[in-house]
Amino acid sequence: MAVSPIYPMSFEQVFVEQAEHLEDLSFTKWHAQHPSENKIIRKLTQGGAKLISGPRGCGKTTLMLKGFHTMLQNPNAAFPVYVNYKRALSIEPIYKSGTDGTYWFNQWVILKLYLGIYKTLEKIDSSIELSISNDEATKATSLLEMSNAASVNLRSLSIPMLEDDILRVVEKLNRNGCVLLLDDAAHAFSADQQRDFFDFFRQIKSQTISPKAAVYPGVTNYSASFHVGHDAEQIDVWIKPDSDSYLRFMRGFICTRFPQLRSLSSADSDALDLLSYASFGVPRALLNMLQELVVERNGELENFNLNRKDILSAIKQHFANSRKLFTSLSTKLPIYKSFINSGELILSNSINIVKKYNKGKSVSKQSVSVAISTEDLSPELTKVFSLFQYAGLCIPKDELISRGEKGRFQIFNLHYAGLIDGNALIGARSINFNDYLKAFSIRNAHEFTRTRSINLIGASNANDAFSLSLPPCAACGAPRLFEGAKFCATCGSPLTISSTYLSLMNADIDELPLTKNRIQKIKEQSSIRKIKDILLDHEHQVLLGVDRIGSYWAERIVRLAEEFVE
Repeated sequence: MAVSPIYPMSFEQVFVEQAEHLEDLSFTKWHAQHPSENKIIRKLTQGGAKLISGPRGCGKTTLMLKGFHTMLQNPNAAFPVYVNYKRALSIEPIYKSGTDGTYWFNQWVILKLYLGIYKTLEKIDSSIELSISNDEATKATSLLEMSNAASVNLRSLSIPMLEDDILRVVEKLNRNGCVLLLDDAAHAFSADQQRDFFDFFRQIKSQTISPKAAVYPGVTNYSASFHVGHDAEQIDVWIKPDSDSYLRFMRGFICTRFPQLRSLSSADSDALDLLSYASFGVPRALLNMLQELVVERNGELENFNLNRKDILSAIKQHFANSRKLFTSLSTKLPIYKSFINSGELILSNSINIVKKYNKGKSVSKQSVSVAISTEDLSPELTKVFSLFQYAGLCIPKDELISRGEKGRFQIFNLHYAGLIDGNALIGARSINFNDYLKAFSIRNAHEFTRTRSINLIGASNANDAFSLSLPPCAACGAPRLFEGAKFCATCGSPLTISSTYLSLMNADIDELPLTKNRIQKIKEQSSIRKIKDILLDHEHQVLLGVDRIGSYWAERIVRLAEEFVE
């Protein structure tokens, strides 16, 4: 059904996905309050080191920016510094080209903080002289992000120097300490960088300076000296779709951006609720699905198609994109390639097992999860499920379930979009929206699908499902004996690992979460084949030459490419 809007909106305004790309006015206008927002914001704006955890698109940046604006507007609060470290992986080639990667990475981390301090000072219309100027920090940061450390002409920066400058700012502005909001800090897939970052995080923490960082389940590696719980409290901000406040939040999220969707028929409300459940606690995913349902006229949002066919198509595409985010880890974490390949089978088998369990059961007794005995849950299978979490494909229950002599079980709720796409609930031939909404909303704690790891992995795949993909010796081709080997056991040559960043830049555009038709059109009508081709496309000239790619879609494709290598 088409929904008539109260007023037209441009795509550029309403479908911006990432909070850091929204203008301040739009950010405030379109902000929907997280169910635990007051508690989270209090922890982000007060003392103590914190880690906020959740998959991509679940709202970590939104919460950090909300905390930033809260402190910015209160002269009695701490001095806030917001820094986005999503370009961290562009520094990674320096680690591969020499032995000073840690030094230059630390310089870059500190430089970005100086830029963040200057940005906050500008917002509060204040000017304070620091150890390095804004122009110097900007130039050096740009050079490092181009892996051009040799051209950086700057005196060495240190944590004590940064601390002294922060204390000077705090004292002059009479602020209650300083809070560092470090966004996308642990998203770099270089283990060396993550180790160095958390060493920095631990060292910068003090009675006056309180660092807060966004981390990701499954892919964040902490340094040996950093201990979650002791060095920083971890806060899970993923909004669980089985929580009582879930639909209320998602409905609020929709209505803040699309006021025309406040008054709908019962059928259309059910369609939006099903999309909300299919987003699996990730607001960005809900926004993307709504975008697939837009009817556009002259570049303006005119209405939405909320008919059954289009709703199910949008859910199917969203689940395909989530799986693609998971499989893209083969490029980002090449050592776990076999884990990723096996993970695809494990996910499919999990959905099929749940589907078989649910067949013939009433709506109130439907399962959305698999349960695996803790004795049967190997470290390798645990790793796969943690990688699922990064892509938003499953949510582990916090508490283990005890079944007496049968043992204790870890429960994993599966992606609702995958269950919908696989028609895994009810057992009917076609999906009934109302039945699915009841099954998702009426959660029976006793209904979960117990299974064994061999059923998920498959007997024929069990022996080599989780082998580490170690690169061979570049000199003689001999396989590496173990992950940390520095020299080849056969010829004695130094063992090197190729740059993850360069591998991502050279990845095929098939890896991007775009439809097959759009990718095919881009390849047929342009010279673009690799991710780097998109990023090197000056002013999107090549992309704009492809049918049905205007300025909005060109900008969105570039952002997807940037996010892929971040």
